[in-house]
Amino acid sequence: MRVFNFIPVGLLAFATACVIAPSTTELAAPREERVTTSVSEARLSFIGITGTLPEAGNELPPDLLNSMIDLVPVRLDITLRPPLEPTVQGKDGYYGPIKECSFGAVRADVISVPTGSNHMLLDVRMGSPVDHPANLFTCEYDPANMTDDNPGTVYRLRGCFLPQSVSIPTAVQWVLNPLPASACGLGD
Repeated sequence: MRVFNFIPVGLLAFATACVIAPSTTELAAPREERVTTSVSEARLSFIGITGTLPEAGNELPPDLLNSMIDLVPVRLDITLRPPLEPTVQGKDGYYGPIKECSFGAVRADVISVPTGSNHMLLDVRMGSPVDHPANLFTCEYDPANMTDDNPGTVYRLRGCFLPQSVSIPTAVQWVLNPLPASACGLGD
């Protein structure tokens, strides 16, 4: 009688082993799942900044330049009014004031642009006129700025640049490197 008790259990175990055990020792290839990812590119082509410095009553970094983003091209057109005086880098590597203004283009390789705030510094590399003809630094006449100390001189900086920020304690320094005009939609 004991044999009949073991047969159904043994038969059940054998049947289960046949169903569960694979018929071959090869591993089945993993199932490939295709995943399609759609990314809509939200890259800014360039940022346009137009305005005048200094901003009245603003001791903090100027709102005009707040829209700059690291490594996003910027099309710049700013006018510098007194008391802001830009300085240019000389051949010796030192910065000095602009010595002569003939109310036209000022030849400069690197310009230190005062922003009206000690919390934001701005250095602009103009690039060569041949490779970057859209980049222009000029000394212009504005009779509204004429005083006993100033014959009405304002400075205007225009062009296409790639901003890079350098963090320094309590401030940010922007270094603007020249880009081709087409990077800012100029000359298309």
